[in-house]
Order: sequence, then C-alpha cells, then structure tokens
Amino acid sequence: MKSALVPARFAWLVALLTLAATGLLPASPAAAAIPGLQRVVTTSPLNSVGNPKVASAACPAGKNVIGTGGYVTGGNGQVVLTEILPDTQLTKVRAVAYEDATGYAGNWSVTAVAVCANPPSGLQRVATQSATNSDDKDLTASCPNGKRTLGLGARLNGFEGRVFLNALQPFAQVSGHLYASEDKAGLSGNWSATLVLMCADPVPGLTSITNWSVGDSSSPKSVAVACPAGTVAISAGGMISAGIGDYGQHHVLIDRLDVSAALDHGTAGAAEAEGGVAYSWHAVTIPLCAEA
Repeated sequence: MKSALVPARFAWLVALLTLAATGLLPASPAAAAIPGLQRVVTTSPLNSVGNPKVASAACPAGKNVIGTGGYVTGGNGQVVLTEILPDTQLTKVRAVAYEDATGYAGNWSVTAVAVCANPPSGLQRVATQSATNSDDKDLTASCPNGKRTLGLGARLNGFEGRVFLNALQPFAQVSGHLYASEDKAGLSGNWSATLVLMCADPVPGLTSITNWSVGDSSSPKSVAVACPAGTVAISAGGMISAGIGDYGQHHVLIDRLDVSAALDHGTAGAAEAEGGVAYSWHAVTIPLCAEA
C-alpha cells in the first residue's frame, strides 16, 4: 500500500521548512558566504571481518568540520549505524557501525563524510546528551542566541547494534533533533544518545529542504533532494516516517545520511531491521544548504 500523504505528525515540520524557504522567519544580520568548502570521505574495508567498523574523515589543515554524513554499504538492515560524530575540535568526523544482535555474515563497510570549510565566524560545537535509561531517546539541542545550525552529528552510547537511529534532523536552522530506539526485542539495560550541532554566525542562503521516498513496506529505501540554485549541501540530515510507529522505531533504521561529491544534494537511506515490518514507511532526506 503506497501513501503520497505527509503523516500528520510531521505536517508542522513541512510548514516550518516552508516558512524558512520563503523568508518568513525572522531576518538575520548581514552574513558572509562559507569559503573553502570540500567533502572529505573515508571508508572502512568492505569485508566480513571486524565488528564494529570505524571510519574517520579528517579535514585538511586550516579547515574545520561544518557538516557531517555517514553510511553503511552492504548491511541489508543487519548493520546498525551508531555514530556520525565530529570531534570536539571540529577537525574530523567519525562513523561507527555494528552488526545487529544476531550478527551478519555478509561483506559490509562504513563511510565517514566530513564537510570542511575555512572556519566561519562564530563556529562552535554544541552537544547535549540524553538521560541514561532504557527508554526511547527524543533529544533536541539549540544553537546560542543569534547563531545558526550548519550541521549535525549523533552517537548512540551502549548496546551498540541493538539501538537504532531513527531521526537526525535540523529545525528551522537554529536547532536539531535526534530520535533513537531499541530493537524490537527490547532491552533491560540502560543506554543514552548524544546530539551535536555545528553552530556559527548567520551565513547567506541557509535553508533545509525535504524530500520523501515512496511510502510502502519495501526495504531498503533511499531518497535524494537537490539544494536550491546558488546553494550547496553543507550537512546531511534525515528521518524515518511511518504511517504507524511515527519514526519507525524498533523496526526501521537509518543507514545512510550523505551529501553528494559535488555538494549539490543530500541523500537519506533506511532499511527494515531483520524480520521486516508489514506497515508502510518513508525515508526522508533533510539536508542543510547554504551559499558558498
């Protein structure tokens, strides 16, 4: 069964993104473009050896991380992306993935993506961590007053391979949101989630745009969206949306958040966990774009 409708829970997000795109949000001070943009990518070996696998993408000297991405190749819903995180100095991005609770015999890899640039004015890293418990994690963070969100990062802490990233998305260019959940078997132990924002003084053309995949029960799904003319993709973002289950928690996991080599579009991918689901769901890409 396919659905072309945006689920009601997310209608507010579409409205907010529309306001941002049409310039109806409060005006920002005069801003400078982001110079020196480049995408740096590092991929682990593609094989069945090693669990977890780690990849780290480092910016060239003199540049800092302003955006992130990361993805699993060949995981078939049995390899869980647990980290896409910039370091505290904003010099590199690390991506980490684990096989699920039953293991996986196939070949797979993990890729880290760093979007690097000459440091924009006011660049800083803002991090927040959830409570440590066995609940789903629904976490938000905001940039300091007057600053804007250029990029996002996330890490799931504890029970790696059994907790899923379901959403990592910007809100109105001033904050970010993370949602994560346990696998369908559930856990009796405690775990936490970390959400990181790259914040800076306003930059021209900053916007986040959204595109939805087909809504059905097929898996995996991938969806891309191009940045508006005159802008480039500076960070990946996305979420899962389900007709039931909201973010597809416990059953569907994000395994790809990426920006293209040309920095002209963003992509999100997701897969059903082992065992699958019968209900319809969407993969949603929400990259951040800005003038370069």
